[in-house]
Amino acid sequence: MEFTTLIAVLLIFMLIQASGTYLQVKQYKKAVRRLHKIGNVGIGSRKSKLRPGNIVVIACNNQGEITGGEIMEGFTIFNGFKELNDIIGKNIYDLKAEYMALPEKKQKIYQAHVQAIDALDMRLNSIKT
Repeated sequence: MEFTTLIAVLLIFMLIQASGTYLQVKQYKKAVRRLHKIGNVGIGSRKSKLRPGNIVVIACNNQGEITGGEIMEGFTIFNGFKELNDIIGKNIYDLKAEYMALPEKKQKIYQAHVQAIDALDMRLNSIKT
């Protein structure tokens, strides 16, 4: 009896985890589509064991000016994407220089931002050639 109950509880937790993952992937796809409509898209992520991880999606035009940005940050499925209004209008190269000028500990916080900017840089360089 106890073994059956344990298996049932584990199965319920697996179903909750699977549905949470499904919802996060759905939110991720919506964010990428939303930002792709306003420019080239770069995506970065930062994983951490003890701190909340994040996913950053940044869009820019062909000149490297940021037209939109969103971040999903946290441990749970209840954290949706939030806009990054403070980076809109900045140039990706200037923003990367800002992040690289920060102390090393602060740079780790913006690791996903830098990955997204690097992806945009590669994308823009492939468009130019």
